[in-house]
Amino acid sequence: MSFGWASTEPLLCRSLLMTCALHVRQYDKAWEMGADISVVDLEDSVPEPRKEEARRLALPLLRERSPEGLVQAVRINSLASPDGLRDLLALLDGGARPDALFVPKVDTARDLHILADILGERLASTFFLVLIETAAGLCAVEEIAAMPRVRALVFGAADYSTELGIPMLWDPLFYARSRIVVAATRAGIPAMDTPYFAIKDMEGLGEENARSRALGFRGRAAVHPGQIQAINAAYGPPPEEVDRARRVVALAERSGGQIGVLDDGQMIGPPMCLAARRTLALADKIDRVSRRLRAAPEPVKV
Repeated sequence: MSFGWASTEPLLCRSLLMTCALHVRQYDKAWEMGADISVVDLEDSVPEPRKEEARRLALPLLRERSPEGLVQAVRINSLASPDGLRDLLALLDGGARPDALFVPKVDTARDLHILADILGERLASTFFLVLIETAAGLCAVEEIAAMPRVRALVFGAADYSTELGIPMLWDPLFYARSRIVVAATRAGIPAMDTPYFAIKDMEGLGEENARSRALGFRGRAAVHPGQIQAINAAYGPPPEEVDRARRVVALAERSGGQIGVLDDGQMIGPPMCLAARRTLALADKIDRVSRRLRAAPEPVKV
């Protein structure tokens, strides 16, 4: 299997921001703050009596195209619930065309088989961002990650820690995080970390971003627009890393792919060159998307 992260068009997923479907006027804030993935939420943020209202308000947004290179998604309710089925019917019958479905509480790969069958040809190009937030989902994460439409795994620590009865802290959640990252990497897709819920603790967010990226996560979900800038900075390659990646690739090309030594004394072999090419692909994607947004900041209506 080819590794999607190493492709020339990697999924840009440094940050994901959810907007409650009841508050559609706030939706454009995600693009303004620089979120790579903007999600209209029909699930947790919508009270049960207002689910139908949320669908009605969300549909006009989901008939629009997202800015090129960015992702517009909708978080549906669990497929095991009547509201999840109602969400899908509303999307299919209402002419929605989201780039992605943000699918919560996925326990097995069969859940996604069923979802793909329901979508059929009408939303054939819509891909899946899958929330791993249950013990069952974690046990099946390798099979889930390998499903054809899955483009990223997202860790949902709140529901997972509640189910297990453990604190939502780094050490108790380390196993789940590690397994999700390994499963995503094996499938050639990125993994995104759980939100950091202390919205005023920017220092804590920065510290956890660094640990998360070092573990292999390629981005994280945000619970507040004010977190986006820090998240993008943490999961995007800094200028010095991009510069070093260019020097690594140049050395590999000069040496014909043989092992060489960089000017800082670091021995460079094929794994380092692959990592450098991934860094350059991501940096190029970020630059191109930024230029497109400056040229055409508003979504294109269809």
